[in-house]
Amino acid sequence: MPAKILGNRNGRLEQRLVKQLTESGINEIKWVSPDMLKAHDCWRNDEGALWRMEYEYYNQILPITCIQEYYYNFAQAMEKYGPRNIKWKAWAPSPAVCSKVIAVAIKDDVIQEVLFSGGCDGNSKCIDRLLYGTSIQMAKYLLSDIICGDKRTSCGRELARGL
Repeated sequence: MPAKILGNRNGRLEQRLVKQLTESGINEIKWVSPDMLKAHDCWRNDEGALWRMEYEYYNQILPITCIQEYYYNFAQAMEKYGPRNIKWKAWAPSPAVCSKVIAVAIKDDVIQEVLFSGGCDGNSKCIDRLLYGTSIQMAKYLLSDIICGDKRTSCGRELARGL
């Protein structure tokens, strides 16, 4: 069964999604470029209109996956094709931070994985490793007062807010 993914082929969320889809037996993946959303001519066909509708419905949070004519945002696809006992949450943080999307895998109120799309690669990997196995309450406590430079927030603070 093929999957189509609207997103950046090299993005962190997209790479994690491809890994999960491959593990669940979906090996045929076609890519739809986000640049397509900027081109006006592509909205003249039915498929282009569907992608745009899903993109806007999910608040422009990529990636969006189409499998057997069903569209899923990142969290929905990970929950459907990933381990059954893991819940995913994904959201767009404040525009004041560098990351564009934050996604968290949770099992029994304990963080299993944290992914940032955009932002500092090293810092986001550190946050993922340091928070693995941490309760949601503890993560909120640890991150809620962190600010980045002269901003009033940070990727960590936005993570705590989203949890």
